[in-house]
Amino acid sequence: MLSTINSAQYLLAQADGDVANPTLLELARTMRGQLDILCHPDTFAQPLTDLHLIWAAVFVFLGGLCVLNGYRWNKTLVVLLAALGGIVAGLAIGPRLGTHAAVTGGAAGALIAVLALPLMRYTASILAGLAGAFLGANAWTAVTQDPAQHLFGAVIGLIVFGMLAFLAFRVAIMAFTSILGAVLLTTGVLAALLKVDDMRSGLVEALNDSPRILPILVGVIAVIGFVLQQTGGFKGLTDAADKADPTKAKPKPQPTAQAG
Repeated sequence: MLSTINSAQYLLAQADGDVANPTLLELARTMRGQLDILCHPDTFAQPLTDLHLIWAAVFVFLGGLCVLNGYRWNKTLVVLLAALGGIVAGLAIGPRLGTHAAVTGGAAGALIAVLALPLMRYTASILAGLAGAFLGANAWTAVTQDPAQHLFGAVIGLIVFGMLAFLAFRVAIMAFTSILGAVLLTTGVLAALLKVDDMRSGLVEALNDSPRILPILVGVIAVIGFVLQQTGGFKGLTDAADKADPTKAKPKPQPTAQAG
């Protein structure tokens, strides 16, 4: 817990000049105001272009942990994701209180991280619901191509994943960590690539020409993450493949004959 709080304070201190600006907050507002943001790469790319490289690295790190080891480290990841949400909320509240955004961001992140532990099941349910809403909104727009109705998909995803956290906790944890991990990983990598001047224009043009590429990419990463967690990682996949191979199957022990 202390390492989580210290990490949040360190990040805010290192990127003080950039974290205080509305870049990260603008990204959060964009995703909150338009849940099917993955289907609108022209809108999504702008805040990512200005996102500080430190936050891109944080997103890649958290996303990788969620995708590969979401259920194994579910308590740590729930606390980290809750702290990240608290930091964003603190950055938004700071200017309204007349306080430096870095101070309120660090304080809110630490507070939410501490509260997330005793309320772990409820926190996981909220995160699962948010992941389901985000998935539902983007899937609705990607399939129906009707952005005006994407809130229907968001509501369906919110209800399904929120209830799943209480009915099948393990499956819900693996599902929402895979989804959120895929989103964070894609966002961080994309933000880092947009920092390269030679790649920025071509990458933005490619995304605009194929608006479904981001939902497909996130969906593929999420499915890979879910399968890896379900089977126990790469070792589990190898063991499953060995079991399916008849040449590597272990012979069944023969029953010993009993003496008459």
